[in-house]
Amino acid sequence: MKRYFIAFLIAGIIFSSGILILNTEVITRQGINYEVRQIKIPLYLKVLDFMDRHYNYKSLTRKITENCKTQQDKVIKIFSWTYDNIKRQPGNLPVVDDHVWHIIVRGYGVDDQFQDVFTTLCNYAKVDSFFDYIYNNNKERRKCLSFVKLNDRWTIFDVYNGVYFKNREGQIASIEDLSAGNWLLIREGNNIFDENYDTYFKRLRSYNYIDKKFSRPTLQSPLRRFIFWCKGLFH
Repeated sequence: MKRYFIAFLIAGIIFSSGILILNTEVITRQGINYEVRQIKIPLYLKVLDFMDRHYNYKSLTRKITENCKTQQDKVIKIFSWTYDNIKRQPGNLPVVDDHVWHIIVRGYGVDDQFQDVFTTLCNYAKVDSFFDYIYNNNKERRKCLSFVKLNDRWTIFDVYNGVYFKNREGQIASIEDLSAGNWLLIREGNNIFDENYDTYFKRLRSYNYIDKKFSRPTLQSPLRRFIFWCKGLFH
């Protein structure tokens, strides 16, 4: 009888401790018109929200790529879906930056948010990808671009302008192709834009891709987030 009482007591302590931990206040951040504010929420709500977004990403990615047979097919489908479903930031609405899923729900965003949605969904399709700003030759301008790894070679997409690139052999252009000038622009939509991509591509050879292994689009799944968290504990 005493043994059962001790077991019950231990279970009660663990349960109570868990409740206290899950109700601990933590911080989430939201940017509105580029001003970031901190919002306090209980830990259990942050965990639930994270898992809700995770399963929504999985479900959406599965729907977009359900008939695709290759990684390239998946990437092109996700590219087209993002371009068709995310609209450019309306001038009369605030620029909101919090979670990628919220961009999808709102249905609009600025340049880097297009790339954020695209590369997040690519990662959920098990295709390594991230986005980053690249400067032109004179470092006078910068452009947000999506980097996607296809057939062990990095490639470039600009979903905001609805374009990607093929080499003259008709394949998706690799970084090596782009740096060498062996590329043709493939246009998804009818947006008018003034981008001299060649001035950005010349800087790609010296780009450090290893540092982007744990960037925002790669950290939306629980497993990768846990690995990143563990990595931070030992550094």
